[in-house]
Amino acid sequence: MAFSTHVVATSTLIALLALVACGTASDGGTSGKRVAFTVKVTGSPEAKAPFTNAQGWTIGLTKAVIGTGALYFYDGATIFSRNESKRRSPSERLWEALGERTAFAHPGHYIPGNARGEYLNPAVVDLRGDTVLGQGNGVSGLVRSATFSFLPSTVGPLAAEIGSHVAVLEGTASKGAETRIFRADIDAADIQNTKQSPAVEGCPFEQADVQADGTVTVTINVRQWFDQVEFDSMPKSADGRPVTFPTTAIGRSELVRGMKAGLAYNFKYDRN
Repeated sequence: MAFSTHVVATSTLIALLALVACGTASDGGTSGKRVAFTVKVTGSPEAKAPFTNAQGWTIGLTKAVIGTGALYFYDGATIFSRNESKRRSPSERLWEALGERTAFAHPGHYIPGNARGEYLNPAVVDLRGDTVLGQGNGVSGLVRSATFSFLPSTVGPLAAEIGSHVAVLEGTASKGAETRIFRADIDAADIQNTKQSPAVEGCPFEQADVQADGTVTVTINVRQWFDQVEFDSMPKSADGRPVTFPTTAIGRSELVRGMKAGLAYNFKYDRN
């Protein structure tokens, strides 16, 4: 089944409207107030400066363009949040008392919880700079996790750079005497999760009790994407131009695996 932004958006909107209708809530009655988010996407410093991955390859990117889809914000803790010391719910404190400190740390235990916000418009983003996507909407309350999705887009001046792909990455990788000039074209089908959606769920959102309009910044950790990538198996460039990763290359699979890791997408709220 193909990914449908409209289906997900509709269900999330229903959840948001339900939250607005219930102004009482578990957070002491502060939920239900409408808030607006200016949403910004940027790359980590590794998108702009060379870095060395875990396999010993030094990588310098010359292009890092992605197509973004819908973004959603939730109050559920991520699977990476086992030792958060503040604002633990009574049920979390109970599990800790029973010795289950890792109850929320294992894959498959992520529960999004209540929807707190969304940004739905597709865009093309250059990770070597900062891109303000526009304004999203939500309701007040605790935010602790998010979903990041990819989508091809024909909108904006960078649309021609990405074409039908959801990510185009170019650069040079060196290790000892070996050098590879590479290009990776990543498609929506490559990023699909178990729900057949090109989305990464359970991304960490720096815990915030949102009570006013603000800015949500999404920082994409490019080092995480490339951390396990080996470039040995891809051909060398014969003319100094990038060589596209074959779809069957192990290095490409390692890159895709890194792109599907929730820890590569970090969300942060700042009050206006």
